[in-house]
Amino acid sequence: MLSILIPIHNFDVRAFVKDLSALTVTLTQPAEIICLDDKSSVHFRALNASVSSLENVVYEESEVNLGRSAVRNVMANMAQYENLIFLDCDGKVVRDDYLSKYAAIRQYDVVYGGRVYQEDRPVEADLHFHWYCGMAREEIPVDIRVNAPYKSFMTNNFMVKKSVFEAIRMDEEVKGYGHEDTLFAMNLKRKGYSISHIDNPIEHIGIEAVDVFLEKSLNAVTNLAQLMASDQVDESIKLVKFYRKLERLRLAPAAATAIMLFEKPIMRSLKSAAPNLLWFDLWKLSKLHRAVNATR
Repeated sequence: MLSILIPIHNFDVRAFVKDLSALTVTLTQPAEIICLDDKSSVHFRALNASVSSLENVVYEESEVNLGRSAVRNVMANMAQYENLIFLDCDGKVVRDDYLSKYAAIRQYDVVYGGRVYQEDRPVEADLHFHWYCGMAREEIPVDIRVNAPYKSFMTNNFMVKKSVFEAIRMDEEVKGYGHEDTLFAMNLKRKGYSISHIDNPIEHIGIEAVDVFLEKSLNAVTNLAQLMASDQVDESIKLVKFYRKLERLRLAPAAATAIMLFEKPIMRSLKSAAPNLLWFDLWKLSKLHRAVNATR
């Protein structure tokens, strides 16, 4: 029995939910799809309200913006079944056996299915960097993910036992975009829950303009600095590991200053047809130094 939980914020989910609804009908066990709008604009609420007419779908709207973590906690409380599938709203079903593959799993704590992107480069040049970065950093084959199960976890497409989720829950102190999945995985690890990985991806179609994506990346760096300050993350995260090494060598301030001297060419590279992800990592490193100092 599956509870499929989709928090919505300013995205058209009609096609996604329609496809999922059709898949629930093919299952041999009960399933529900709960869509909770997290205070989207009037435009998107008007579009998405129509999914309530689909089979096995419940659509509700929050009167306030709960945020990425809190909305998932609320939705877990709404679910009536033990097997919770959390999905981001900007997804697309790519396989007909998507739900049946999750439904067949019996023994687990958490299962992550993966993420894919469209094969072709977006026509709009402004979307290229997000797509390129996602393809390189997030579209990870299952045979690689299994080697680092906690590090490879993301919240866009996972199944969790309700009892496990209630024992961990999403940390609502993590605000805005970024690293709520990192903290959730770290808390699972600390409490001895396992993360299994399977090949059952959802396509990420919510590709954003480069400036929007960079702003969200900056927010993620700020969140990471706060988690570092409270010792909630370790050096299994590459950016944390490299920054801590620079700190031990007392080179972090100099490195951050040197990197920022090249911020303009870095931005030109990231907005070009052939972005350099090493420059992106260095840019995040410099921003992390600033954010770490702000927490002290």
